[in-house]
Amino acid sequence: MLEKLRLDLDTCIAKIRQTLAVSSRNSLLQGTLAKSPISSLADIIIDYAAFMNASDIHLEPQEDGLRIRFRIDGVLLFVYEIPPAVQNQLISYLKLTAGIDISEKRIPQDGSILYAQKHLDIRVSVIPVLFGEKMVMRLLISDSKILSLTQMGFSEYNLKLFKSLIKSSSGIITITGPVNSGKSTLLYSVLSYLNRESVNIVTIEDPIEMKIAGINQMQVNLKAGMDFAKGLRAVLRQDPDIVMIGEIRDEYSAGEAVRAALTGHLVFTTLHTASAVGAVARLLDMKVAPAMLSIALAGSTAQRLVRRICPKCREVYIPQENSLEAFLLGDKFYSGMKLLRGTGCAFCNNSGYAGRSAVHEIMKVDDTVRMLIAKGEGDLKLKRFLRLNGMKTLLDDCREKVLDGTTTAQEVWRVLNGVYKFK
Repeated sequence: MLEKLRLDLDTCIAKIRQTLAVSSRNSLLQGTLAKSPISSLADIIIDYAAFMNASDIHLEPQEDGLRIRFRIDGVLLFVYEIPPAVQNQLISYLKLTAGIDISEKRIPQDGSILYAQKHLDIRVSVIPVLFGEKMVMRLLISDSKILSLTQMGFSEYNLKLFKSLIKSSSGIITITGPVNSGKSTLLYSVLSYLNRESVNIVTIEDPIEMKIAGINQMQVNLKAGMDFAKGLRAVLRQDPDIVMIGEIRDEYSAGEAVRAALTGHLVFTTLHTASAVGAVARLLDMKVAPAMLSIALAGSTAQRLVRRICPKCREVYIPQENSLEAFLLGDKFYSGMKLLRGTGCAFCNNSGYAGRSAVHEIMKVDDTVRMLIAKGEGDLKLKRFLRLNGMKTLLDDCREKVLDGTTTAQEVWRVLNGVYKFK
């Protein structure tokens, strides 16, 4: 697929060079809504990115041209380098299409493109860098189907625990993880699971990424002065049973979320923390009183995405006793055991992986955990207690997915090294 993409880009660039040879550069942007050479170039890039299931397109100005990279399954893949004579025209065309001021090149700017050909809602971010303007385009499928909880990669144990958690009558439930870890996808799956006519569900989002019939979804509007905190205060006057806050970003929205939970509402939200337990420290850092948090917090789920072994080129192998597999699997490793890995093929762009699966860590707050939170105990004591009482960590879930042939030890190392600081 990469070879065909590069061939198509070569052909398009050659046509643009011909146009440049007989006309001014500005002519490349004439009638940008029609089929100009530059619009054809942009279409090729976006069409192939969508076909290859890329989540983001990176256009990065370098000294020798514009580097194009796709983020596929969480990893950036080099695609092509646009020559310098064309890069400014391409960036200007995309800015114009996204409703961004093409004359302003000194400050970061944001915009969006509705790409009807592929049913894509593209979020565009531009920042000034050393050799021009760097652009990242996030590809969101406008008519994508919401995954069910059974499609979210939960182990049987974690799925049962998670379902019991989200059926709480009130309290805050946080979904934690870094950017691009599937937090929003999981939230939409939860709301779809809980959605029924007898329940009033209201969301506050920035932006609304998926539409759910029967749920009242509200968009944050910072220019109009409507942030998450103000939105939540308004939502609580709408007689909600369940409230979803896209993200808690500051102490004001954290305080409003806690108050909503304490008044009998079930609140779902996301936080950027490394683990499920880390949600406690993050909310305390946002000036939530330990006593209030201990009552309001119902539970927390941490999530990561690991790449799946490619089904087209997977093979069985026997790991060595001093290998990474032996280190990560611990007492589950034994001499002569058989595991799976991908060898790399055209289907997976020679990566050995195709698609992703989620891994989870779920903390359900009980009376003892509430007592520890109320006392202001740190992460270490909470983690120790939860581990002694059977909580499965992200690493535990990853180990199970290595053993069942979903992913590899190398992929677990890549994804969790920042969490566990492996050496």
